[in-house]
Amino acid sequence: MFKRFAITGGIACGKSLFSRELERLGVEVRDADEVVHALEAPGGEAVAALRKKLGPGIVGADGGIDRRALGERVFRDDETRAVVNAVLHPLVRERLLAWADTPGPRLKVAVIPLLFEAGWERDWDVVICLVCCEAVQRERLMRSRGLTEEEARLRIAAQWPVAEKAARSHYVVYNESDVAALAREADRIVRLLAASRMDHGGT
Repeated sequence: MFKRFAITGGIACGKSLFSRELERLGVEVRDADEVVHALEAPGGEAVAALRKKLGPGIVGADGGIDRRALGERVFRDDETRAVVNAVLHPLVRERLLAWADTPGPRLKVAVIPLLFEAGWERDWDVVICLVCCEAVQRERLMRSRGLTEEEARLRIAAQWPVAEKAARSHYVVYNESDVAALAREADRIVRLLAASRMDHGGT
């Protein structure tokens, strides 16, 4: 069986940008957030269950989940977040593991922001954690997503502390510099994963 590789880290720590660098280097990437988007899209497998549990107010005019409306509730209410996770996590996990275990010539890396929060760390052989300081996280969230400082703080607080995720990971990538530095880190990680994959008997 192929070795399973995953990326995690704090919100706004650069997982998406790092993933694009991996893809540039020939790595096949699957993002858990993209799997969630598909599940919540019109006709998606999670729509009916979420509507039943949380009411019609979270469904948009197109029949899919209104992600902004749901997000506002999830980041302010632990009970709502638990309900959403109970619906989505088993579906996302099933799809990611099936993808990771499908043979192919390229390195595969899954991006799973809530890997530790969901308790999935044992599913993955190697975990890479993207980290930066909380001040940088807040600034990025406010700039890129148009959030207020309070909204940014709530989103950061909804996840495990970055330092704790880093301590549980096999490799840590610090992303407080520029894109060139992140590209160099991506190259380093790809070489490490390729060596690890060969040692494990992958092809």
